[in-house]
Amino acid sequence: MTINKLVLTISLLFFISCSKSDDQIDELKGKELWESLNINDYNMTQRISCFCFPFEFTQPKDIQVENNLIASIDGKNPTETIGYNSFMTIDKLFDFIKSKLDEEPEFHEIEYNKEYGYPESLYFDMSKMIADEEIGYLITNFKIIN
Repeated sequence: MTINKLVLTISLLFFISCSKSDDQIDELKGKELWESLNINDYNMTQRISCFCFPFEFTQPKDIQVENNLIASIDGKNPTETIGYNSFMTIDKLFDFIKSKLDEEPEFHEIEYNKEYGYPESLYFDMSKMIADEEIGYLITNFKIIN
């Protein structure tokens, strides 16, 4: 009987260690909710947190998304914004999260919106030994465009 318990315990430990992390599960739930709602047109405020220059780059930007593409940043053509290709749609943020999680960061924190599933905030520190490589995004003022 003791050997059966030992085999069962080892099997459970193996199964648990091979399963997805809680963050990967949360990301899947958030992404599934987001995709199930089929939201393609929306406004949001997006702020990038990084050690980036110029200062204007890290300021909150009002982003309008149409057909899952950034249509405007602060009411202007996206290409008129410094670092415009660093701003992302929600779908692109999910891709970004997956790629960062696949790189196994030393520290990360992600919060998902409970109503729509999009990431409200995310932060990655890939290596505590490297200064100034951390990156984060904050999404606020999300509103679906009808």
